[in-house]
Amino acid sequence: MKKVTYSDLYLEDDLQTGEHIFYIDKNKTVPFTGVIVDYNKGVLVWEFEVQDGFKTGIERVYYPTGELQELNETDHNTTNGRAKEFYRNGQLRSFSIVIRNVHIFSVFYDETGDIVETWEIGEGDPSYSVVRDRIPEYRSRYKLEQ
Repeated sequence: MKKVTYSDLYLEDDLQTGEHIFYIDKNKTVPFTGVIVDYNKGVLVWEFEVQDGFKTGIERVYYPTGELQELNETDHNTTNGRAKEFYRNGQLRSFSIVIRNVHIFSVFYDETGDIVETWEIGEGDPSYSVVRDRIPEYRSRYKLEQ
């Protein structure tokens, strides 16, 4: 898969998500497909897969010192699927199931790996109506208990 730096591409705003659509050419007619990487002071801080100009695939965010901070599944410029956050020591900080940027289920851990909190979207949440119909599908796909 082709790998380029963020600054090598041309951007257009995605009005649906507020994220960017990535293009190879200045006229923004040829969408990029591949992996985009971004560095800060020579350290990789962000990399993500792009398909037809949209962030689709795996996204990795790194601490400024290079350790993995986040690992997200993305689809069409949204977090969609599993989202994980890590402490600098590599221990899992949180694990979430996300539907189009809406978290529906999360587990939070302390630095030793013990569960400190679990959370699930409820009917009173303002975003519930957006994802309500897809929750059963995601519960089944990720084997979440009812």
